[in-house]
Parts: sequence; structure tokens; C-alpha cells
Amino acid sequence: MGNKQPNQKSNQKNNDTSITIKNKEYKIIRELGRDTFGRVVQVLSKSNKKHYAIKIIQINEVTKETIQSYEKEAYILSKFNSNNIVKYYDSSKDNNNIYILMEFCNGDNLRNFIDKHIDDNTLIEEDKLKIIIKQICKGIKEIHDKKIIHRDLKPENIFINENMNIKIGDFGISHQLNSKNTHTLTKYGAGTDCYKAPEILKNGIYNEKSDIWSLGCIIYELFNLSIYFNDKFSEEIKIIDTDIYNNRWQKLIDSLLQIDYKKRFDIDQVNQFLENELNNNHKNNIIIGEIYIKKEDVGKDIQIINSLEGFKRTYKFKDGDDDWKNENEKEIKENIEIKIDGKIIEFTYKYKFNKEGKYKIEYSFKNNLTKTLFMFCDCKSLINLDLSNFNTQNVTNMWGMFWCCSSLTNLNLSNCNTKNVTNMCAMFWGCNSLINLDLSNFNTQNVTNMGNMFAFCHSLKKENVITKDNRILNNFHTKLII
Repeated sequence: MGNKQPNQKSNQKNNDTSITIKNKEYKIIRELGRDTFGRVVQVLSKSNKKHYAIKIIQINEVTKETIQSYEKEAYILSKFNSNNIVKYYDSSKDNNNIYILMEFCNGDNLRNFIDKHIDDNTLIEEDKLKIIIKQICKGIKEIHDKKIIHRDLKPENIFINENMNIKIGDFGISHQLNSKNTHTLTKYGAGTDCYKAPEILKNGIYNEKSDIWSLGCIIYELFNLSIYFNDKFSEEIKIIDTDIYNNRWQKLIDSLLQIDYKKRFDIDQVNQFLENELNNNHKNNIIIGEIYIKKEDVGKDIQIINSLEGFKRTYKFKDGDDDWKNENEKEIKENIEIKIDGKIIEFTYKYKFNKEGKYKIEYSFKNNLTKTLFMFCDCKSLINLDLSNFNTQNVTNMWGMFWCCSSLTNLNLSNCNTKNVTNMCAMFWGCNSLINLDLSNFNTQNVTNMGNMFAFCHSLKKENVITKDNRILNNFHTKLII
């Protein structure tokens, strides 16, 4: 009994002024937060003069299971050494408390960051959103690579400072999968309802994709400054304002908020999307196509792209040599001017041949187009075309855009901005080899002419047209209608 009295005095002192962890003393500066089981304080190390955060859990106020969960949190945190995850340094336990020594995140949490924008009635700038989201995803990547599921990702548990540095914290209910399991069951309501994945709410099942759902909710909230309220069992996905933000963010959110977790992106796919589709070049008009052509026809005036008022082109070989016999690949750059609506649209494209005569082309436009009618008319060598990065925000007329592209098999027009388009007449007329057509996020609200849009698309099935626009599906007729 005599041994306990000094400890009780020491603990009382620790709660008021300082804390000692393994013979190192930390002066309490201020309280950062408090919950049912304890509090988090900012401290100053008396030995190295650095600031830390200490989580203090009162043992007499919690159950044995809760104590084990905090000990597990310390164990899980100890596995990370990431710039985007709160660092763990040490922990200890006495008769009264558990102490977890962690990195001090100087700044605020993402919840207060969002609330400040709500109070100021200001949207978060897209450049800031990209910085925030990339760092959150980098942290989740570190977590999932170690077969750990956070299970409570939400703005309150993500910290941000004035330099836009992001840290993920609060691993109190995290779970580590073993090498044999891909999912597990929960017996209690792990997580926060607004960010819980449908599989948790329905069946208590969770896996790494449950964190991905939470990520989707967070990203949606960052764009709309409102919580993603959904009954979690509805296929409806709320939209962001694509007049303000790059519409490819909507594609990402759609991929995260899938009811069926098997259809959701994993974190590697998310990071790949951010790298490939939302990089610094996303504002350019980029077209990537694939064409088969004979090498001996390279120097001829082959029809690649068309306009109403003609074009001129000059071939420039990289090394001035057109001998292909002993080479696998050669790059050609081509400068083109197109006159549309009385304006000169200058762009360049480059393409690479391989020895089979197959090449890819990339077009980079300097100006926005207002019309794309007959742009690829009669490009009979065109087989695969990805226009998903094509900036069409000023386009009003798409009439006959792919008229008689008879070899075109796969066409991706996802996320093209068609809000201002009024004419899609005969847009895919004669694309009789077309099998897959992605029209995700197409908007036909202002279109007045969709006549014969799919005429003579004999290989295309309605179920292979990806769209949420019922007008497009209702106008799907492969026969000529007069």
C-alpha cells in the first residue's frame, strides 16, 4: 500500500502539468481533444524541446476490450513511417492510464477545414483539392500495403496544416488482415455511419474496399461541402459541379461509391487514375488513337483528320530518314492548321510506328473547338480512339463527327463536356464495326437533333453503349429512319 501512494501523487502531477514516459518527461502545453475514454494533449519534450501529442486513456473508465483496442492502435501505428500517417513514437502504462506518444500535427483536421469554407461560403480550389486527395490516397496506400484496414476514415481523422500537408490518424478500430483473409466480420458498429460502406451496414462485412467507400464520401464532401447522405443501398451517385471542376473527378467518385465493393477501385487504381487522368496536362485537348497503315503510304496525304474548310500539313521526320527496314520504331511529328469558324486552330500531333505498321497518335490542341462536325469523317483506317481527355466545353455541333469510320471498333468519349451541344445528328453514322462506345456523363439537355445518330452501326449493341442519359438510349436505332 505504501508503494502506491507515491504513484498516485505522481499520476496526479502528470495529469496536471507533465507526463513521464519511460523516464522521459513531457510538459503539457494544452488539451487538443477529449472523448469518453480520455483526452489528447500537446506536450513539449524537456529533453529535445520538440512538440508531440500524447493520447491519455483512463484505465478505470474503460473495459478490457477498449484497453486492448488502444494497445492495438499503438501497435499498428508503430508499423508506419509515412509522411501522410501520424507517426508513433512510444507508449507506456501505469496504474491509472495508458499513454501513447505520437507526432504532433500542427494545424487542424479536415472537418474544421471544410467547415471554414462552408462558413465563408467559398469552394475549395481545385489545385488544393488535388494536393489533399493525392496525399490521403498515398496514406491509404501505405495502410493497405500492410494489409491494414483503417475502418474509420473521415474528415475528423485526417489532419491538415497551413502548408497543405496531410496526415491520417486515429487507428483505434483498425484491423489487420492475415495473409489468408481478404475480408472479415465486425460484431459492433465500427466506423461512422455517414462514411460506412454498404457491406458493413448490410452484413457487417468489411475489407480494404470499405476504406475506399469512405474515401469516396470524403472526396465528394470536399467538392460539394456537404456530407454524402445516401441510404448506401441506392445505385444513385450524387454529382459534383463539372462547370467548376474537371469532370473527370466525377468519374473517380463514381468508381469509389459503387454499392458492390467488387466493382470499386482499389487504392492502386485510384492512384493510377490520379496520375494518368488528373495530371497537370488534363486541361489540354488530347486525343489518342490507333491506326493501321502501310509504311510505304507514310509520305502520302493520308486522311487522318478533317474539317469543313480544309487543312494543310507538313511531315517532319525526327532524323530526316524514312528508311524503316531495320528499325522497330520511329517518331514522326506533324504540324497542322485547321480553319474552323474563321479561326485558325493550330495543333501538333506525333505518332510512332512499329514494324507491323501500327501507330498511335496524340493531338494537342492550342485552342478550344466550337464545332467538331465531320472531324473524323471517313477515317477508314481508324480502329481505336480515346477522346476521354478531349476538351469540348465550347463545342455546339457534333453532327457527323465519326461519319463512316467503318473500321472504328472502340470509341471512348467519356467525360466529354456536351452541355452546349445542340446537334448530334448522324454522329456515328456508318460506324458499322463499332462494338464498344463509352458516352459516360454525356449531357443532351440542349440537343435538338439526334436523328440517325446510330444509323448503320450494325455491330453495336444497346447494352454496350455506356451512358446514364435516357435520351441517348431512346434514340438508339441502327437502321436508317427517314
